[in-house]
Formats: sequence, C-alpha cells, structure tokens
Amino acid sequence: MEDKNKNNPEQSKDGQKGAFEVTPLGSLGLLALGAVGLKAWRQKRAEVMAQQQANNEKKNG
Repeated sequence: MEDKNKNNPEQSKDGQKGAFEVTPLGSLGLLALGAVGLKAWRQKRAEVMAQQQANNEKKNG
C-alpha cells in the first residue's frame, strides 16, 4: 500500500491536515519533512529574494 501523504507537507501520517509556516530562514520542522520541506523552503526563499531585489530596483531607479 502506497503512502499517500509522503509528498504532502500539509497532511500528517494520521491524515490530519495542518498548515506549516514556511519562512525564508527555515525551521527544524521543515528539515524534518525532508526533501518536501527543503523544496518548500527554497521556493519561499527565492520568492523573498526576488521581492527584495524588485524593491531595491524601485529605490535605485
């Protein structure tokens, strides 16, 4: 039987759904999720960096 929750960071093994807050700094909880957590963290970090770069470009010209 395949584990349906293995690639879903928002659903625990017991089937309960819960939200995980992904911050640009990361967390131990995301690390505990393994590759799925790292992917979510990298995506959030990239979004924040792009937003900061856009803000810097607006300020500089």
